[in-house]
Amino acid sequence: MLDASSLPPVSHRTPPLVPDVEDIQSGYEHLLHEERLVRGTPVRLFTFPGSNLRATHTVVCLPGLGASGRSFAPMGPLADELRLLLWTPPLRTPATHSPLQWNLAVLDHSEAGLPERFALVGSSYGSLLSIAYTLAHPERVKALVLVSPVASVHRIRRLALTLSTLVRSPKPLAYLMAPTVARVLGGPHLPPEGRAEIVREARRLSSMELLRRLRDVLAADFMPRLHEIKVPTLIIQGGRDLLVPTRAARDVAEHIPGARMEVLREASHLPYMSHAQAFNNFVGDFLLKHAD
Repeated sequence: MLDASSLPPVSHRTPPLVPDVEDIQSGYEHLLHEERLVRGTPVRLFTFPGSNLRATHTVVCLPGLGASGRSFAPMGPLADELRLLLWTPPLRTPATHSPLQWNLAVLDHSEAGLPERFALVGSSYGSLLSIAYTLAHPERVKALVLVSPVASVHRIRRLALTLSTLVRSPKPLAYLMAPTVARVLGGPHLPPEGRAEIVREARRLSSMELLRRLRDVLAADFMPRLHEIKVPTLIIQGGRDLLVPTRAARDVAEHIPGARMEVLREASHLPYMSHAQAFNNFVGDFLLKHAD
C-alpha cells in the first residue's frame, strides 16, 4: 500500500492540484504534435523541432502508464543526433483486443509510418510493450532501452494491485489522487513542471482504459522468454523506485543476453524526467553506438 508518511514534502512551487488538461507546462510546450490515424485509431506523436531526420537514427519512445510521449521532452538534447519519435498509445483501445495487443498491432502497421528498423525506448508500461514488440518482431528492433522495466508482475504485484484498487475508486477520488501518485512515482527530484505534466496527461485517460492497461501488467510474465531477445539492450533503473524494485530490474538484465544495466541511485520511477542529464548521457551513448 502507498505509505503517506514516505511522501516527499510539498514544495511551495507545487503546481495546482487540478491543472487543466490543455495546460502544457514550460519545458514541454515546444514539441511538434502530429496525429496519425492507424487502424482507424488516432495516435499522437511528438517530435523535436529541427530533429535529426535520418531514418537510420530513428528511436521510438514509449511512455509509462497514463503518460504521453510528451513526457520524454527532457530527452531533447539527444535530438540533434537521433530522430526521436515520442509515441503516445491511443487513449482508447477496442474491446476486441487488450491494450497491449492493440498497441503491438498499431506499432507494426504500415500506417504507423515507422522505418523498417528502429531503436525502442520503453518506460514502465512502455517497457512491457517494448519487450513484447521485440519478441514479436526482432527483425525490426536494432537496440532496446528499458526504463524501470516491467517484464513480470510477480515483483511488483502489491503496488500494481494498489493502483488497480485506486483506479476502481469513484472518479473524483481517483482524479484528486493523481498528484499524490505522480509524486510517489516521480520522487522528490521530479521538477514541479514534470509532475504537472504527468498529472495532466493521466487525467485524459478514462478509468476503464487505465484499468485495462493495469490488467495487462497484472497478466504479464515475459521472464521465461527474455533469453530470446538478441538485440543490444540497456536497462536504466532508479535506485529509489517504489514501483519497480532494483532487484526486479536486475532480474530482467540477467535474463537478457548481454544486457547492460545502469542505476541512477537518487532517481525514482521516471529517471528521464527527474535526472535528465545522467539519463541522456547513458542512453545517448548507447543509442548512437547502435544507430547504424
